[in-house]
Amino acid sequence: MDQKVIGSEASKFEYIEVDESSQSTDIAHVSVDGAPGNYTEEAIHAEKRLSRYCRKVDVRILIYAIVLCVLNQSDRGSIGVAKVVGLESDLGMVKNDFNIATTLFTVGYLSLEVFSNFVLKRVGASKLLPTLGVLWGCVCALQGIIRTKAQLFVMRVLLGMSECGFTAGILLIVSFFYPKSKLTTRVGFFYLSAPLSNVFSGPLASALSHIHHPTIKRWQWVFILEGVLTIVVSVFGFFILQDHPEKCSFLSDDDKEFIVSYKKKEGSLGGSQRLSFSDTKRALFDWQLWVMTFATFATCAASSSVSVFAPELINELGFTAAQSQAMSALPSVFGAIAILLAGQTVRVCGSHWLAGVLALSVALLGSVLMAATLNIPVRIIGLCLVGAGGFSGLGILPGWNITANSQNVAHSAVASAATVFMGSASGFVSSNIFLNQDAPRFIIGHSVNIGLLFLGIAACIVTRLSMGRRNRLLQVQEMRPVAEFSDSPDDLDRSRAFRYVL
Repeated sequence: MDQKVIGSEASKFEYIEVDESSQSTDIAHVSVDGAPGNYTEEAIHAEKRLSRYCRKVDVRILIYAIVLCVLNQSDRGSIGVAKVVGLESDLGMVKNDFNIATTLFTVGYLSLEVFSNFVLKRVGASKLLPTLGVLWGCVCALQGIIRTKAQLFVMRVLLGMSECGFTAGILLIVSFFYPKSKLTTRVGFFYLSAPLSNVFSGPLASALSHIHHPTIKRWQWVFILEGVLTIVVSVFGFFILQDHPEKCSFLSDDDKEFIVSYKKKEGSLGGSQRLSFSDTKRALFDWQLWVMTFATFATCAASSSVSVFAPELINELGFTAAQSQAMSALPSVFGAIAILLAGQTVRVCGSHWLAGVLALSVALLGSVLMAATLNIPVRIIGLCLVGAGGFSGLGILPGWNITANSQNVAHSAVASAATVFMGSASGFVSSNIFLNQDAPRFIIGHSVNIGLLFLGIAACIVTRLSMGRRNRLLQVQEMRPVAEFSDSPDDLDRSRAFRYVL
Protein backbone atom coordinates (compact mmCIF):
# COMPACT_ATOMS: atom_id res chain seq x y z
CA MET A 1 0.00 0.00 0.00
CA ASP A 2 1.37 3.42 -0.91
CA GLN A 3 1.05 5.92 1.92
CA LYS A 4 1.47 9.57 1.08
CA VAL A 5 1.64 12.60 3.35
CA ILE A 6 1.49 16.23 2.41
CA GLY A 7 2.67 19.26 4.34
CA SER A 8 4.54 19.64 7.63
CA GLU A 9 1.68 18.25 9.68
CA ALA A 10 0.44 15.79 7.11
CA SER A 11 0.50 12.82 9.44
CA LYS A 12 -2.03 14.68 11.56
CA PHE A 13 -4.16 16.27 8.89
CA GLU A 14 -3.87 14.82 5.39
CA TYR A 15 -2.91 11.20 5.47
CA ILE A 16 -4.19 9.48 2.34
CA GLU A 17 -3.94 5.88 1.20
CA VAL A 18 -3.56 4.69 -2.34
CA ASP A 19 -3.51 1.04 -3.30
CA GLU A 20 -4.86 0.85 -6.83
CA SER A 21 -2.60 -2.04 -7.84
CA SER A 22 -4.27 -4.49 -5.52
CA GLN A 23 -7.17 -2.09 -4.98
CA SER A 24 -7.22 -2.68 -1.23
CA THR A 25 -7.28 -0.44 1.78
CA ASP A 26 -7.80 -2.07 5.14
CA ILE A 27 -9.52 0.03 7.75
CA ALA A 28 -7.83 -2.00 10.46
CA HIS A 29 -4.47 -0.64 9.29
CA VAL A 30 -5.42 2.94 10.10
CA SER A 31 -5.85 4.59 13.46
CA VAL A 32 -8.65 7.02 14.24
CA ASP A 33 -6.66 10.12 13.33
CA GLY A 34 -5.62 8.65 9.99
CA ALA A 35 -2.05 7.78 10.96
CA PRO A 36 -0.80 4.41 9.76
CA GLY A 37 -1.22 1.55 12.15
CA ASN A 38 0.23 -1.96 12.22
CA TYR A 39 -0.73 -4.95 10.14
CA THR A 40 -2.46 -7.50 12.34
CA GLU A 41 -3.71 -11.01 11.85
CA GLU A 42 -7.25 -9.67 12.17
CA ALA A 43 -6.57 -7.09 9.45
CA ILE A 44 -5.19 -9.70 7.06
CA HIS A 45 -8.24 -11.89 7.65
CA ALA A 46 -10.55 -8.91 6.99
CA GLU A 47 -8.73 -8.15 3.75
CA LYS A 48 -9.09 -11.72 2.50
CA ARG A 49 -12.77 -11.69 3.40
CA LEU A 50 -13.25 -8.41 1.55
CA SER A 51 -11.58 -9.85 -1.54
CA ARG A 52 -13.92 -12.85 -1.50
CA TYR A 53 -16.92 -10.56 -1.11
CA CYS A 54 -15.84 -8.32 -4.02
CA ARG A 55 -15.23 -11.28 -6.31
CA LYS A 56 -18.75 -12.48 -5.60
CA VAL A 57 -20.23 -9.07 -6.49
CA ASP A 58 -17.97 -8.80 -9.55
CA VAL A 59 -19.28 -12.06 -10.97
CA ARG A 60 -22.95 -11.58 -10.08
CA ILE A 61 -23.43 -7.86 -10.86
CA LEU A 62 -20.44 -6.00 -12.32
CA ILE A 63 -19.83 -8.21 -15.37
CA TYR A 64 -23.47 -7.96 -16.43
CA ALA A 65 -23.43 -4.18 -15.85
CA ILE A 66 -20.39 -3.85 -18.10
CA VAL A 67 -22.03 -5.90 -20.87
CA LEU A 68 -25.19 -3.80 -20.71
CA CYS A 69 -23.15 -0.59 -20.75
CA VAL A 70 -21.25 -1.78 -23.84
CA LEU A 71 -24.63 -2.06 -25.55
CA ASN A 72 -25.63 1.33 -24.15
CA GLN A 73 -22.57 3.03 -25.59
CA SER A 74 -22.87 1.14 -28.87
CA ASP A 75 -26.53 2.11 -29.32
CA ARG A 76 -25.91 5.81 -28.77
CA GLY A 77 -22.82 5.79 -30.99
CA SER A 78 -24.44 3.73 -33.74
CA ILE A 79 -25.37 6.93 -35.58
CA GLY A 80 -21.67 7.48 -36.33
CA VAL A 81 -21.49 4.02 -37.86
CA ALA A 82 -24.71 4.56 -39.82
CA LYS A 83 -23.39 7.83 -41.22
CA VAL A 84 -20.47 6.18 -42.94
CA VAL A 85 -22.69 3.50 -44.56
CA GLY A 86 -25.21 5.87 -46.13
CA LEU A 87 -27.47 7.43 -43.48
CA GLU A 88 -27.00 11.04 -44.61
CA SER A 89 -27.59 10.50 -48.32
CA ASP A 90 -30.64 8.27 -47.83
CA LEU A 91 -32.35 10.73 -45.45
CA GLY A 92 -31.39 13.82 -47.43
CA MET A 93 -29.26 15.28 -44.64
CA VAL A 94 -27.19 18.33 -45.61
CA LYS A 95 -24.68 20.66 -44.00
CA ASN A 96 -24.85 20.25 -40.19
CA ASP A 97 -27.96 18.04 -39.97
CA PHE A 98 -25.87 15.19 -38.58
CA ASN A 99 -24.50 17.44 -35.83
CA ILE A 100 -28.06 18.47 -34.97
CA ALA A 101 -29.07 14.81 -34.65
CA THR A 102 -26.22 14.00 -32.29
CA THR A 103 -26.93 17.14 -30.22
CA LEU A 104 -30.61 16.27 -29.85
CA PHE A 105 -29.65 13.00 -28.18
CA THR A 106 -27.88 15.03 -25.50
CA VAL A 107 -30.93 17.28 -25.08
CA GLY A 108 -33.12 14.25 -24.40
CA TYR A 109 -30.51 12.66 -22.14
CA LEU A 110 -30.05 15.70 -19.93
CA SER A 111 -33.77 16.52 -19.70
CA LEU A 112 -34.31 14.07 -16.82
CA GLU A 113 -30.77 13.18 -15.73
CA VAL A 114 -30.64 15.36 -12.59
CA PHE A 115 -33.59 13.51 -11.01
CA SER A 116 -32.74 9.99 -12.15
CA ASN A 117 -30.92 8.78 -9.03
CA PHE A 118 -33.67 9.98 -6.72
CA VAL A 119 -36.16 7.93 -8.74
CA LEU A 120 -33.79 4.95 -8.63
CA LYS A 121 -33.45 5.22 -4.85
CA ARG A 122 -37.24 5.01 -4.52
CA VAL A 123 -38.02 2.43 -7.24
CA GLY A 124 -34.92 0.26 -6.95
CA ALA A 125 -32.13 -0.53 -9.42
CA SER A 126 -33.35 -4.08 -10.02
CA LYS A 127 -36.56 -2.74 -11.59
CA LEU A 128 -35.59 0.62 -13.09
CA LEU A 129 -32.32 -0.17 -14.91
CA PRO A 130 -33.53 -3.22 -16.91
CA THR A 131 -36.69 -1.28 -17.83
CA LEU A 132 -34.54 1.54 -19.22
CA GLY A 133 -32.52 -1.01 -21.22
CA VAL A 134 -35.65 -2.44 -22.85
CA LEU A 135 -36.90 1.09 -23.65
CA TRP A 136 -33.75 2.37 -25.32
CA GLY A 137 -33.34 -0.94 -27.17
CA CYS A 138 -36.80 -0.47 -28.67
CA VAL A 139 -36.04 3.13 -29.66
CA CYS A 140 -32.70 2.16 -31.18
CA ALA A 141 -34.32 -0.57 -33.28
CA LEU A 142 -37.09 1.79 -34.40
CA GLN A 143 -34.45 4.12 -35.84
CA GLY A 144 -34.05 1.43 -38.49
CA ILE A 145 -37.51 2.10 -39.98
CA ILE A 146 -37.41 5.90 -40.25
CA ARG A 147 -37.68 7.57 -43.63
CA THR A 148 -36.90 11.28 -43.03
CA LYS A 149 -34.38 13.31 -41.11
CA ALA A 150 -37.20 14.86 -39.02
CA GLN A 151 -38.08 11.37 -37.81
CA LEU A 152 -34.42 10.80 -37.00
CA PHE A 153 -34.35 14.01 -34.90
CA VAL A 154 -37.38 12.84 -32.90
CA MET A 155 -35.93 9.37 -32.37
CA ARG A 156 -32.62 10.81 -31.14
CA VAL A 157 -34.44 12.84 -28.47
CA LEU A 158 -36.41 9.76 -27.41
CA LEU A 159 -33.24 7.65 -27.34
CA GLY A 160 -31.59 10.16 -25.02
CA MET A 161 -34.61 10.25 -22.71
CA SER A 162 -34.83 6.45 -22.55
CA GLU A 163 -31.11 6.08 -21.75
CA CYS A 164 -31.28 8.82 -19.12
CA GLY A 165 -30.53 7.51 -15.64
CA PHE A 166 -28.83 4.25 -16.64
CA THR A 167 -25.19 5.25 -16.22
CA ALA A 168 -25.76 7.34 -13.09
CA GLY A 169 -27.84 4.51 -11.63
CA ILE A 170 -25.13 1.91 -12.23
CA LEU A 171 -22.53 4.18 -10.65
CA LEU A 172 -24.75 4.68 -7.61
CA ILE A 173 -25.37 0.99 -6.95
CA VAL A 174 -21.66 0.26 -7.50
CA SER A 175 -20.92 2.78 -4.73
CA PHE A 176 -23.43 0.89 -2.52
CA PHE A 177 -21.74 -2.48 -3.01
CA TYR A 178 -18.02 -1.59 -2.95
CA PRO A 179 -15.89 0.19 -0.33
CA LYS A 180 -13.81 3.21 -1.30
CA SER A 181 -10.62 1.23 -1.85
CA LYS A 182 -12.29 -0.97 -4.47
CA LEU A 183 -14.45 1.66 -6.13
CA THR A 184 -12.14 3.43 -8.58
CA THR A 185 -11.11 0.23 -10.36
CA ARG A 186 -14.73 -0.99 -10.61
CA VAL A 187 -15.92 2.32 -12.01
CA GLY A 188 -12.99 2.17 -14.44
CA PHE A 189 -14.04 -1.31 -15.57
CA PHE A 190 -17.56 0.02 -16.05
CA TYR A 191 -16.30 2.83 -18.29
CA LEU A 192 -14.24 0.25 -20.20
CA SER A 193 -17.51 -0.30 -22.04
CA ALA A 194 -17.02 2.96 -23.97
CA PRO A 195 -13.88 1.95 -25.91
CA LEU A 196 -15.06 -1.66 -26.15
CA SER A 197 -18.25 -0.56 -27.90
CA ASN A 198 -16.12 1.39 -30.40
CA VAL A 199 -13.83 -1.59 -30.94
CA PHE A 200 -16.80 -3.77 -31.83
CA SER A 201 -18.82 -1.20 -33.76
CA GLY A 202 -16.06 -0.42 -36.26
CA PRO A 203 -15.60 -3.98 -37.56
CA LEU A 204 -19.39 -4.50 -37.31
CA ALA A 205 -20.03 -1.58 -39.62
CA SER A 206 -17.33 -2.79 -41.96
CA ALA A 207 -19.08 -6.18 -42.14
CA LEU A 208 -22.51 -4.59 -42.63
CA SER A 209 -21.18 -2.55 -45.52
CA HIS A 210 -21.02 -5.80 -47.52
CA ILE A 211 -24.69 -6.66 -46.91
CA HIS A 212 -26.98 -6.11 -49.88
CA HIS A 213 -30.69 -6.47 -49.09
CA PRO A 214 -33.48 -5.48 -51.51
CA THR A 215 -35.46 -3.47 -48.91
CA ILE A 216 -33.32 -2.98 -45.78
CA LYS A 217 -30.38 -0.65 -46.21
CA ARG A 218 -27.04 -1.10 -44.50
CA TRP A 219 -27.47 1.76 -41.99
CA GLN A 220 -30.88 0.34 -41.02
CA TRP A 221 -29.26 -2.99 -40.15
CA VAL A 222 -26.98 -1.15 -37.72
CA PHE A 223 -29.89 0.22 -35.68
CA ILE A 224 -32.11 -2.87 -35.87
CA LEU A 225 -29.50 -5.47 -34.88
CA GLU A 226 -28.06 -3.42 -32.02
CA GLY A 227 -31.52 -2.54 -30.68
CA VAL A 228 -32.80 -6.13 -30.68
CA LEU A 229 -29.64 -7.38 -28.97
CA THR A 230 -30.04 -4.74 -26.24
CA ILE A 231 -33.65 -5.75 -25.56
CA VAL A 232 -32.71 -9.42 -25.12
CA VAL A 233 -29.79 -8.68 -22.77
CA SER A 234 -31.79 -6.12 -20.73
CA VAL A 235 -34.50 -8.65 -19.84
CA PHE A 236 -31.94 -10.68 -17.89
CA GLY A 237 -31.34 -7.64 -15.70
CA PHE A 238 -34.63 -8.18 -13.88
CA PHE A 239 -33.10 -11.39 -12.45
CA ILE A 240 -29.49 -10.23 -12.01
CA LEU A 241 -29.36 -6.64 -10.70
CA GLN A 242 -29.81 -5.93 -6.97
CA ASP A 243 -30.77 -2.73 -5.12
CA HIS A 244 -28.09 -2.68 -2.37
CA PRO A 245 -26.13 -5.15 -0.18
CA GLU A 246 -28.68 -5.18 2.64
CA LYS A 247 -31.35 -6.52 0.24
CA CYS A 248 -29.08 -8.60 -2.00
CA SER A 249 -30.43 -12.10 -2.58
CA PHE A 250 -27.09 -13.83 -3.27
CA LEU A 251 -25.21 -12.46 -0.22
CA SER A 252 -25.29 -14.36 3.04
CA ASP A 253 -26.25 -12.65 6.29
CA ASP A 254 -22.56 -12.71 7.31
CA ASP A 255 -21.57 -11.01 4.03
CA LYS A 256 -24.19 -8.32 4.52
CA GLU A 257 -23.13 -7.65 8.11
CA PHE A 258 -19.46 -7.58 7.09
CA ILE A 259 -19.76 -5.05 4.24
CA VAL A 260 -22.12 -2.76 6.17
CA SER A 261 -19.68 -2.71 9.10
CA TYR A 262 -16.69 -2.20 6.78
CA LYS A 263 -18.25 0.74 4.96
CA LYS A 264 -19.33 2.31 8.25
CA LYS A 265 -15.73 2.21 9.51
CA GLU A 266 -14.41 3.94 6.40
CA GLY A 267 -17.12 6.62 6.62
CA SER A 268 -18.90 5.78 3.37
CA LEU A 269 -22.60 5.29 2.64
CA GLY A 270 -24.87 2.30 2.79
CA GLY A 271 -27.60 1.54 0.29
CA SER A 272 -30.33 1.48 2.92
CA GLN A 273 -29.39 4.89 4.34
CA ARG A 274 -32.19 7.45 4.16
CA LEU A 275 -32.01 10.25 1.59
CA SER A 276 -31.90 13.58 3.44
CA PHE A 277 -33.17 16.76 1.76
CA SER A 278 -30.67 18.93 3.65
CA ASP A 279 -27.76 16.69 2.63
CA THR A 280 -28.98 16.70 -0.98
CA LYS A 281 -29.19 20.50 -1.01
CA ARG A 282 -25.72 20.79 0.51
CA ALA A 283 -24.29 18.44 -2.11
CA LEU A 284 -25.96 20.25 -5.02
CA PHE A 285 -24.46 23.58 -3.96
CA ASP A 286 -20.97 22.24 -3.29
CA TRP A 287 -18.73 24.19 -5.69
CA GLN A 288 -15.88 21.67 -5.30
CA LEU A 289 -18.04 18.86 -6.70
CA TRP A 290 -18.86 20.83 -9.85
CA VAL A 291 -15.22 21.86 -10.35
CA MET A 292 -13.98 18.28 -10.14
CA THR A 293 -16.73 17.04 -12.48
CA PHE A 294 -15.61 19.63 -15.04
CA ALA A 295 -12.50 17.48 -15.50
CA THR A 296 -14.89 14.64 -16.40
CA PHE A 297 -16.57 17.04 -18.85
CA ALA A 298 -13.21 17.61 -20.55
CA THR A 299 -12.21 13.96 -20.79
CA CYS A 300 -15.68 12.98 -22.06
CA ALA A 301 -15.49 15.65 -24.77
CA ALA A 302 -12.22 14.12 -25.95
CA SER A 303 -13.43 10.50 -25.79
CA SER A 304 -16.75 11.42 -27.46
CA SER A 305 -14.81 12.89 -30.36
CA VAL A 306 -13.15 9.52 -30.82
CA SER A 307 -16.43 7.60 -30.45
CA VAL A 308 -18.54 9.53 -32.95
CA PHE A 309 -16.11 11.18 -35.35
CA ALA A 310 -13.14 8.80 -35.61
CA PRO A 311 -14.57 7.06 -38.73
CA GLU A 312 -15.15 10.43 -40.41
CA LEU A 313 -11.75 11.81 -39.39
CA ILE A 314 -10.03 8.73 -40.80
CA ASN A 315 -12.22 8.76 -43.91
CA GLU A 316 -11.17 12.36 -44.62
CA LEU A 317 -7.54 11.21 -44.61
CA GLY A 318 -8.25 9.33 -47.85
CA PHE A 319 -9.37 5.88 -46.70
CA THR A 320 -12.50 4.14 -47.97
CA ALA A 321 -15.62 3.83 -45.80
CA ALA A 322 -14.92 0.18 -44.96
CA GLN A 323 -11.27 0.94 -44.14
CA SER A 324 -12.30 3.90 -41.97
CA GLN A 325 -14.72 1.78 -39.96
CA ALA A 326 -12.13 -0.95 -39.37
CA MET A 327 -9.38 1.54 -38.46
CA SER A 328 -11.67 3.53 -36.16
CA ALA A 329 -11.27 0.69 -33.66
CA LEU A 330 -7.56 1.49 -33.27
CA PRO A 331 -7.81 4.55 -30.93
CA SER A 332 -10.45 2.72 -28.89
CA VAL A 333 -8.09 -0.25 -28.46
CA PHE A 334 -5.55 2.16 -26.98
CA GLY A 335 -8.34 3.60 -24.85
CA ALA A 336 -9.36 0.17 -23.54
CA ILE A 337 -5.76 -0.62 -22.59
CA ALA A 338 -5.46 2.76 -20.85
CA ILE A 339 -8.60 2.10 -18.78
CA LEU A 340 -7.28 -1.32 -17.76
CA LEU A 341 -4.10 0.41 -16.56
CA ALA A 342 -5.99 3.23 -14.80
CA GLY A 343 -5.66 1.67 -11.35
CA GLN A 344 -1.93 1.15 -11.90
CA THR A 345 -1.66 4.77 -13.04
CA VAL A 346 -3.24 5.97 -9.79
CA ARG A 347 -0.85 3.80 -7.79
CA VAL A 348 2.23 5.07 -9.63
CA CYS A 349 1.12 8.71 -9.38
CA GLY A 350 0.20 8.29 -5.70
CA SER A 351 -3.14 10.07 -6.04
CA HIS A 352 -6.24 10.32 -8.23
CA TRP A 353 -5.85 14.01 -9.03
CA LEU A 354 -2.31 13.60 -10.41
CA ALA A 355 -3.30 10.54 -12.42
CA GLY A 356 -6.18 12.58 -13.85
CA VAL A 357 -3.79 15.37 -14.83
CA LEU A 358 -1.56 12.82 -16.59
CA ALA A 359 -4.48 11.32 -18.55
CA LEU A 360 -5.76 14.73 -19.66
CA SER A 361 -2.22 15.75 -20.67
CA VAL A 362 -1.89 12.72 -22.96
CA ALA A 363 -5.20 13.60 -24.65
CA LEU A 364 -4.04 17.22 -24.89
CA LEU A 365 -0.86 16.16 -26.69
CA GLY A 366 -2.88 14.08 -29.15
CA SER A 367 -5.20 17.00 -29.93
CA VAL A 368 -2.22 19.28 -30.53
CA LEU A 369 -0.71 16.78 -32.99
CA MET A 370 -3.98 16.47 -34.91
CA ALA A 371 -4.39 20.25 -35.11
CA ALA A 372 -0.80 20.86 -36.16
CA THR A 373 -0.48 18.71 -39.29
CA LEU A 374 -2.23 16.78 -42.06
CA ASN A 375 0.49 14.11 -42.08
CA ILE A 376 -1.48 10.84 -41.98
CA PRO A 377 0.79 8.79 -39.65
CA VAL A 378 1.15 11.70 -37.22
CA ARG A 379 -2.61 12.34 -37.13
CA ILE A 380 -3.37 8.67 -36.50
CA ILE A 381 -0.84 8.71 -33.64
CA GLY A 382 -2.57 11.84 -32.33
CA LEU A 383 -5.98 10.17 -32.56
CA CYS A 384 -4.65 7.18 -30.60
CA LEU A 385 -3.24 9.52 -27.93
CA VAL A 386 -6.61 11.25 -27.63
CA GLY A 387 -8.24 7.84 -27.26
CA ALA A 388 -5.69 6.68 -24.66
CA GLY A 389 -5.80 9.90 -22.63
CA GLY A 390 -9.55 10.49 -22.94
CA PHE A 391 -10.57 6.96 -22.01
CA SER A 392 -7.91 6.75 -19.30
CA GLY A 393 -9.53 9.84 -17.79
CA LEU A 394 -12.85 7.95 -17.83
CA GLY A 395 -11.14 5.17 -15.88
CA ILE A 396 -9.88 7.59 -13.22
CA LEU A 397 -11.99 10.74 -12.84
CA PRO A 398 -15.58 9.40 -12.46
CA GLY A 399 -14.39 6.90 -9.85
CA TRP A 400 -12.59 9.70 -8.01
CA ASN A 401 -15.72 11.86 -8.09
CA ILE A 402 -17.83 9.16 -6.45
CA THR A 403 -15.16 7.89 -4.04
CA ALA A 404 -14.33 11.38 -2.79
CA ASN A 405 -17.99 12.34 -2.28
CA SER A 406 -19.30 9.31 -0.39
CA GLN A 407 -19.90 10.84 3.03
CA ASN A 408 -23.62 10.01 2.79
CA VAL A 409 -26.15 8.64 0.31
CA ALA A 410 -27.23 12.14 -0.82
CA HIS A 411 -23.68 13.19 -1.69
CA SER A 412 -23.04 9.92 -3.55
CA ALA A 413 -26.33 10.20 -5.46
CA VAL A 414 -25.59 13.80 -6.44
CA ALA A 415 -21.95 12.99 -7.28
CA SER A 416 -22.85 10.10 -9.60
CA ALA A 417 -25.65 12.12 -11.25
CA ALA A 418 -23.41 15.20 -11.61
CA THR A 419 -20.61 13.08 -13.09
CA VAL A 420 -22.92 11.64 -15.75
CA PHE A 421 -24.62 15.02 -16.29
CA MET A 422 -21.32 16.79 -16.97
CA GLY A 423 -20.05 13.92 -19.10
CA SER A 424 -23.24 13.92 -21.16
CA ALA A 425 -23.29 17.72 -21.41
CA SER A 426 -19.94 17.46 -23.18
CA GLY A 427 -21.98 16.02 -26.05
CA PHE A 428 -23.17 19.54 -26.82
CA VAL A 429 -19.55 20.42 -27.52
CA SER A 430 -18.29 17.28 -29.25
CA SER A 431 -21.38 17.12 -31.48
CA ASN A 432 -20.88 20.61 -32.87
CA ILE A 433 -17.16 21.22 -33.21
CA PHE A 434 -16.31 18.77 -36.01
CA LEU A 435 -18.25 20.32 -38.89
CA ASN A 436 -18.26 19.01 -42.45
CA GLN A 437 -17.00 22.29 -43.90
CA ASP A 438 -13.90 22.12 -41.66
CA ALA A 439 -12.69 18.84 -43.20
CA PRO A 440 -10.04 17.55 -43.42
CA ARG A 441 -8.19 19.70 -40.85
CA PHE A 442 -11.05 20.16 -38.35
CA ILE A 443 -8.97 22.88 -36.73
CA ILE A 444 -11.91 24.30 -34.73
CA GLY A 445 -12.79 20.92 -33.23
CA HIS A 446 -9.24 20.13 -32.17
CA SER A 447 -8.69 23.65 -30.82
CA VAL A 448 -11.82 23.44 -28.64
CA ASN A 449 -10.68 20.08 -27.29
CA ILE A 450 -7.28 21.56 -26.49
CA GLY A 451 -8.88 24.39 -24.51
CA LEU A 452 -11.22 22.04 -22.60
CA LEU A 453 -8.44 19.62 -21.71
CA PHE A 454 -6.27 22.47 -20.42
CA LEU A 455 -9.15 23.68 -18.21
CA GLY A 456 -9.73 20.09 -17.06
CA ILE A 457 -6.14 19.91 -15.85
CA ALA A 458 -6.64 23.17 -13.95
CA ALA A 459 -9.85 21.75 -12.40
CA CYS A 460 -7.93 18.74 -11.02
CA ILE A 461 -5.35 21.02 -9.42
CA VAL A 462 -7.96 23.33 -7.86
CA THR A 463 -9.87 20.31 -6.50
CA ARG A 464 -6.69 18.90 -4.96
CA LEU A 465 -5.99 22.16 -3.12
CA SER A 466 -9.57 22.43 -1.90
CA MET A 467 -9.68 18.83 -0.67
CA GLY A 468 -6.45 19.30 1.23
CA ARG A 469 -7.91 22.28 3.05
CA ARG A 470 -11.17 20.45 3.81
CA ASN A 471 -9.34 17.41 5.16
CA ARG A 472 -7.48 19.63 7.60
CA LEU A 473 -10.78 21.13 8.76
CA LEU A 474 -12.30 17.65 9.14
CA GLN A 475 -9.36 16.61 11.30
CA VAL A 476 -9.91 19.60 13.55
CA GLN A 477 -13.63 18.80 13.72
CA GLU A 478 -12.87 15.22 14.73
CA MET A 479 -11.09 16.52 17.81
CA ARG A 480 -14.26 18.21 19.06
CA PRO A 481 -16.17 16.51 21.90
CA VAL A 482 -18.88 14.08 20.76
CA ALA A 483 -21.45 15.97 22.83
CA GLU A 484 -21.22 18.93 20.42
CA PHE A 485 -22.72 16.86 17.56
CA SER A 486 -26.44 16.53 16.94
CA ASP A 487 -26.20 13.63 14.48
CA SER A 488 -27.56 10.16 15.11
CA PRO A 489 -24.92 7.66 16.36
CA ASP A 490 -24.51 6.03 12.94
CA ASP A 491 -24.24 9.35 11.11
CA LEU A 492 -21.84 10.63 13.74
CA ASP A 493 -19.49 7.65 13.37
CA ARG A 494 -19.57 8.02 9.60
CA SER A 495 -19.04 11.80 9.50
CA ARG A 496 -16.12 11.70 11.96
CA ALA A 497 -14.36 8.98 9.94
CA PHE A 498 -14.85 10.60 6.50
CA ARG A 499 -11.93 12.11 4.60
CA TYR A 500 -11.73 13.24 0.97
CA VAL A 501 -9.71 10.81 -1.16
CA LEU A 502 -7.05 12.70 -3.07
